[in-house]
Amino acid sequence: MFDDARAAVDEDRATLTIAQGPFELRVTEDAYGNFYLIDGEEVCLEVADPLSPDRLFGMLDLRDRGFAARVNEGFEAAWADGAVVDEV
Repeated sequence: MFDDARAAVDEDRATLTIAQGPFELRVTEDAYGNFYLIDGEEVCLEVADPLSPDRLFGMLDLRDRGFAARVNEGFEAAWADGAVVDEV
């Protein structure tokens, strides 16, 4: 996760959000970086700053159903194999 994005949410807020659920947190080494899958049709990828890799440089918006389906399949596999985080 990028340091500037992490700094935008303090630990108390993150803990409260997780406690309110209903959602599940899992960790995996099978997925890299942050992405957003929108309506099964669009994938937004975060792009790191090439001069400061822990900072967000921009977003890449790909509107390709085939790519979105591939990303979704990969995510579902990583999610199924991910370790459930019970406590934060």
